[in-house]
Amino acid sequence: MIVRRARRSLALLLSVFLYLSCASAMADTRVYYEIFPASFYDGNGDGVGDLDGIRAQIPYLKELGADGVWLMPIHPSPTYHKYDVLDYYAVAPEYGGISSFETLAEALHKEGMALLIDLVLNHSSSRHPWFLSALESLPVEPCGQPVCGMDPLCRAHNPYVRYYHFTQDAALGWRAAPGVPGWFYEGVFTAEMPDLNLDDEALRAEILRICAYWLDKGADGFRLDAAQHYFGEDVKQNNAFLRWLMGELRAIKPDVYVVGEVWMDAGTIAQYYESGISSLFNFPFAGADGMIVKAIRAQNGAAFSRKAADWQAKWAAYPGASDAPFLSNHDMARIAGTLAQKPEKLKLAASLYLTLPGTPFLYYGEEIGMTGSGRDENKRLPMLWDLDDLTGQCLPPRDADQTTLALGAVRDMLNDDGSLLRHYQTLLSLRKAYPALQSGILTPLETESPAICAYTLAHEGQTVYVLHNLSEGSVTLPWDAFFTPVASLCGELRREAGTLTVPPLSTHLFVPAP
Repeated sequence: MIVRRARRSLALLLSVFLYLSCASAMADTRVYYEIFPASFYDGNGDGVGDLDGIRAQIPYLKELGADGVWLMPIHPSPTYHKYDVLDYYAVAPEYGGISSFETLAEALHKEGMALLIDLVLNHSSSRHPWFLSALESLPVEPCGQPVCGMDPLCRAHNPYVRYYHFTQDAALGWRAAPGVPGWFYEGVFTAEMPDLNLDDEALRAEILRICAYWLDKGADGFRLDAAQHYFGEDVKQNNAFLRWLMGELRAIKPDVYVVGEVWMDAGTIAQYYESGISSLFNFPFAGADGMIVKAIRAQNGAAFSRKAADWQAKWAAYPGASDAPFLSNHDMARIAGTLAQKPEKLKLAASLYLTLPGTPFLYYGEEIGMTGSGRDENKRLPMLWDLDDLTGQCLPPRDADQTTLALGAVRDMLNDDGSLLRHYQTLLSLRKAYPALQSGILTPLETESPAICAYTLAHEGQTVYVLHNLSEGSVTLPWDAFFTPVASLCGELRREAGTLTVPPLSTHLFVPAP
């Protein structure tokens, strides 16, 4: 393969140096599997997925190659999605309770796997005891004692009033406090989700108690929901809070892993790495409008390799940071529907993001080509385990108006060496076999075809050459003998005198020839 290295800017080279010297030894590069517990596996036969059901499927997750699990919210909640929390110290009864969580954490750790839980700090439920107590105190006159440090919202010394944002001005977008005429509260998402006042010292102390509690119960880290909304999308204030939180969490658990949801453009996301957070989800590459789908549709691999290098230059400048690439999640139309359930394109999409350095996330069911779009319930449909044996099968969310569709059930795909699931297994196995895929510095390579996405990944003396053909036709390139193929996915290379023919929609890995 004759390639020409793309020129790299001084800034990029500096970022590479910083990454090599500081970040690679500390960054978490595991592959995490995102689970909506109610739809994954039913461990007690009531139709609702639960933590015991997840524990029962640890052998499957190990066989797939996942290194960790991210649980979407598990706390008691009045809604199916559970992003409006009633009790931050409990597990929803339908999910099994605290003992089930501890047992799951122990079982995962026994297999060398990590456990993340969703941490919802932007808001609580409007039925949370904190909020209800605050509402009761709003009509009470302030104590009038400046020494308490809580004026003008000290209502008879009730600290929970300060946990939220209240006002007597009818501000645009604020919501009328139920049962308390003349008072309003901030609730950016819905009236049932009052925003928390993250400036309040008492609330911050409460947050640390919550985090310490779950770390003690076996969690290894957290996924931060709606991190961009903590202070009204004010990056500076959000970063200040995240910097404080990361410092406190690392004091409790030095190797804690925290990934943040900042659903914004690349430039804004990059700014959030200044907070010291472990990872941020790579939204610019994900979803129907993301760079991965755009590259596949345009059959433009060369542009994708350059964008991947440019993005790494941004996040790799921060010691210990890692990118969190993914294809779709619980808020997005599933990738299988986006790519019209075409197995060869779904395999290519998986290959593109799982050969990028960082901490990848895989949404449950993605490996079997599950679809789901429209309302959020449709994006969280039950995992399809077996077409005949319904053991563990979950019922769909109540308001879902689609049914589970996939390229096949888990059992059938495990028995098909050419299945999408087996493709994911191969990719995750390759990441373990070649650490450069996890932590390498990505350098784009130019070829004579714009359809070819080619780059090197270099890490601690190991170099892997990655080549994707995004074209729907074969591409022939000049070839020399300096590279040895170690893996070919979705088609075999054809080598002839001085040339290499790359099959359509395929991925290939090489190492330097001995």
